[in-house]
Amino acid sequence: MGMTSSAARMRAVSVALSVILMLGACAGKSQKSKSVKDETPIKKVIESNAIEVLTEYAEKGDPGAQYDLGLSLSSTQWLETAAMQGYGPAAYELGLLQDDPKDAVGWYSMASAMGHVGALYQIGDAYLNGHGTAKEPGWGLMWLERAARAGHGEAQHDLGVAMAEGVAGKVRRQEALTWLMIAQIQGGVDGEPYIGDIKKQFNASTIETIEQRARQWRRTLAKERVGDRASIRFAQYAMSKLGYAPGTIDGIDGEQTYTALVAFRQAEGFGNGGLNGAVLDRLREKLAQH
Repeated sequence: MGMTSSAARMRAVSVALSVILMLGACAGKSQKSKSVKDETPIKKVIESNAIEVLTEYAEKGDPGAQYDLGLSLSSTQWLETAAMQGYGPAAYELGLLQDDPKDAVGWYSMASAMGHVGALYQIGDAYLNGHGTAKEPGWGLMWLERAARAGHGEAQHDLGVAMAEGVAGKVRRQEALTWLMIAQIQGGVDGEPYIGDIKKQFNASTIETIEQRARQWRRTLAKERVGDRASIRFAQYAMSKLGYAPGTIDGIDGEQTYTALVAFRQAEGFGNGGLNGAVLDRLREKLAQH
């Protein structure tokens, strides 16, 4: 059985890059007799061959090759081609390259729909702070939480800060401290001075419990679907603003939340069912009008 185009591309490019590394190692052993200038033409030839290999597979429609080629040649055309084939990293990269924040949000939205975690964070930041789009704190917090639950360190930190400051709801110090410590323990993102300030609000036992929860977060992650609690939290926040009394805004689908959701669905003509994309969009729409 033959290799897939992606596997073949990776092998071909890997061979070319291995040769480059080999040449670099050999050059290191003979530095006394060879200058860096002498090595450059050989490296350029090998790099050129690698580009040829990427181009071959990119032209055959391989999105991974198109993405790699776009990065190698700084070509937005190849990145766009890959993005239009559903390649999330390409859409994300295009977002980073935009000068206009509105254009960036468009590419991040595409990348987030493809499951790119960095794009989830960028979308959350955009809506939370009004960068390139209307400022919608509740909607932004939902995307930020999705990125945080998917393991994005900066999102975990920013989510903790937002909760500590009461963005889109009440101040939630325990959750804030938990996320700040997760970001620090798991992602290496410094949570001070927030961590120190929040710890002053709790006794030693509570702090120990939160620290343990933060350390065990990776193990509990697999038990949760990334978007669920974030989506439920937004729905609770929106329904509370719209007068549906969903109970505590904690991302947990309890009885009060369910009752409020049923009432909202009926009022908006959705009939029976749960929380889905259409209901989230309507909640967002109604919240914007509120």
